[in-house]
Amino acid sequence: MRLFFILFVCFYMGGLLRASPAPPVFQLLITTYFDGVAHKDFRKLQAVTTPDFVIYEFGKKWNNDSVFKNIQYHEPFNVTFKLTDFNGFADAMSGDATYHSQADFEFGDTDKVQLNFYEAATFRKTAAGWKINMIQVSAVAPPEVNIPSSYRKYDTVRYIPEHYKERRALFAQERPSPNQVVFFGNSITEFGDWKRLLKDSGAVNRGIAADNTFGMLDRLADVIALQPKALYIEAGINDIGQGVPPALIAANIGSMVQYVRVKSPGTKIYVLSVLPTNTHAQTDYPEIAGKNATALEVDRLLVAQAMSRGYTYLDLASKVATATGDLDERYAQPDGLHLNDAGYALWMEMIRQFPIY
Repeated sequence: MRLFFILFVCFYMGGLLRASPAPPVFQLLITTYFDGVAHKDFRKLQAVTTPDFVIYEFGKKWNNDSVFKNIQYHEPFNVTFKLTDFNGFADAMSGDATYHSQADFEFGDTDKVQLNFYEAATFRKTAAGWKINMIQVSAVAPPEVNIPSSYRKYDTVRYIPEHYKERRALFAQERPSPNQVVFFGNSITEFGDWKRLLKDSGAVNRGIAADNTFGMLDRLADVIALQPKALYIEAGINDIGQGVPPALIAANIGSMVQYVRVKSPGTKIYVLSVLPTNTHAQTDYPEIAGKNATALEVDRLLVAQAMSRGYTYLDLASKVATATGDLDERYAQPDGLHLNDAGYALWMEMIRQFPIY
């Protein structure tokens, strides 16, 4: 026993002697991770962490997928993270660090919230370099945080619950083959007869009437599981009707794209413009009628982020609009919102410009 103790002490002290201060890359990894959180950039979260990465925060356990999902449901905000008192050690294959993290949130133009944390992290040396393996978060002081009144969670008003559940139950019963063309969106997608339009019996319809970008984010994993060869994302009009800001709508769509990029890198991704409505929409859909200017703003944001997010933008809106910006009755159902056969035919013309077979 005494010999074992001596050997243990020698081994332990030898490990300490070989340890060195944490390399600068540790702080860069932590900074990059929280920059990914601030910008809802799933690629950054994945790039700096090990496959078994976890965060322990106030009794909760997170991984990158749950972190990504959790940050989707907030009004657009700006946040900057400031790391101080960064200390740590590393040996040949592992390391650890402690630091103080200050997060400064800005909601809108005036509301500000500051949160302070003590955090600890562990690191592993991998074939691709150093990665974060774990982060442990504790508040410097758990004061009551008064979220400003302008702050909203838009996931509380998403869709028609009964129809959403029925459609998802139907999807769960279907067993489409992988590597198919998938259409993902709201009623404009649901009402498209894609098998007939594409002349492809394998085409998959994942549209749900009344769904918005939050509901789509919730079911995005089901779409990714199909590993589609091409994915058409159509979304935004229901968010507009529910008062979701254009910046958040575009950010949600961009988040969908980058998540697919990481989880299904072989998928070609196309994002459809938000379509206008016309005066007939006032009867059945008053919440979205008269909001074509907002739809145009979302479309401008979708165009602006297309290259950085990595998708092809399909501007169907300009093709189905009149000179005054309304949905042309030649391409519309009598309800002033949905497309008729001629409208879907225009969509198909755009698809044929980008061969997927």
